Amino acid sequence: MADVYDARPAYPVELIDALAELAAGHGRRVVDLGAGIGHVALPLAQRGFAVTAVEPAQAMLDRLRAEAHKRRLSVEAVHATAEALPLGDASLDFVVVADALHFLDAELVGHEVARVLAPRGGLVVVTCELAKTPFMQSLLEIIEEAVPRRPRKVDHNLVQISAIAGICFARERHFHDETPVDSDRLERILRSISFIGPAMNPARFAAFRARIRALPGQPAWARTFTLRAGRRKGKGSRKRLSVR
Repeated sequence: MADVYDARPAYPVELIDALAELAAGHGRRVVDLGAGIGHVALPLAQRGFAVTAVEPAQAMLDRLRAEAHKRRLSVEAVHATAEALPLGDASLDFVVVADALHFLDAELVGHEVARVLAPRGGLVVVTCELAKTPFMQSLLEIIEEAVPRRPRKVDHNLVQISAIAGICFARERHFHDETPVDSDRLERILRSISFIGPAMNPARFAAFRARIRALPGQPAWARTFTLRAGRRKGKGSRKRLSVR
């Protein structure tokens, strides 16, 4: 999906600002797990953090490296999984998992987060859902008819990671964005979603695309993000992280 992933809009600036504010409260060493093509890693590096981007898909990582080089940003791009990090013990101040939790083995990731985080380190998990605007509601109806899927086990994974890594999550914050798109960009976005583009053969996708293009009005891709932040429990880290 690397060739269409850049069709997805950037994360809301307010969300990146919140991540940067939280990271700054812990230190400068940040890791982005499941970094993709750098939607989080690159803007955090732009803000002066020492970012390690971990991504198991080589094509995604190649695009991230190329963009970092183009922008003259220092990002350590690591080809690895979040379940087996080639990183030192207590080597990081802040871990970010953005729109990747549903792909991960929460038990293994919990142990790795516990291992690589410094004693007062922090963890942020960002989840993403399609927003309930009129256009997106119509789009979701077509998606659900075309590709029935199992619900993501986000809550279960959060509980596992929290318990194993010793992370106490504070209250949630929510962010929303809505980006007008033309039909070609909308198609590329849909092709970048694992249970849509890669899951359909050409004939199925052609029929699906025809239904999408028949929707009335100007398409606007809209998302709602939920940010959950926490710090390691233990001596010297009893105070819960404040998320304003």
